[in-house]
Amino acid sequence: MRPVYFCLIPYFEYYDGTEAPDVPECTNFLPVDIPGENNAECYELLFGALSAKKELPRTLAGTAAENDGIIKDDGVIEDATVVFCAKADSGALVTVGWYAHANVTLTPEYLPMTDEDGREILHPFFFCTHRQNAVLLPPDERFRPEWQIPRNKSHAKGKFGFSADPFWLCDEPTPAAVTWKTAFLEKVAAYTENGDNLLDDTPDGEEEPAT
Repeated sequence: MRPVYFCLIPYFEYYDGTEAPDVPECTNFLPVDIPGENNAECYELLFGALSAKKELPRTLAGTAAENDGIIKDDGVIEDATVVFCAKADSGALVTVGWYAHANVTLTPEYLPMTDEDGREILHPFFFCTHRQNAVLLPPDERFRPEWQIPRNKSHAKGKFGFSADPFWLCDEPTPAAVTWKTAFLEKVAAYTENGDNLLDDTPDGEEEPAT
């Protein structure tokens, strides 16, 4: 199984950089045009922030190495699924979207950008994928039972879910956790093929890559 990481971020609707420009996670689903080598082609990429973390667990590298050798020489974990979750105003912990086939770094990298006032900023990110590999769920869809995310702040034996840490591996060695994770990823795959995706019609945000 390819690596799967769950991240807890603030709740927004579009994550296109317009709803809270000072919050890095607000741009997690903002497509950014990045030129290829020699400017021969241009790629639309997404750069996912998790500003509550200064670094991801070092054990991720070991985990990746055990999964078909998907960690590159430069320490980037390849072909991961990153699921972004958020606590809505109702108190529910829901899925807002995900990156498939993502690259993951243990420490943040920085993308030069300009804000709506023309100021240069550095956008920190741990996760990166092509736009076509990502899904941003419509708001109504996020509250369906299949996208609810478990919590286990008390670390109760036999339970699983997000603790107080905003980064969760869902690696608890219990049959219930394994069953839930397998079923969740099956729903992700099915929805990616047939579900509505806000990225298909979200207007571009105000931020642009610095030139």
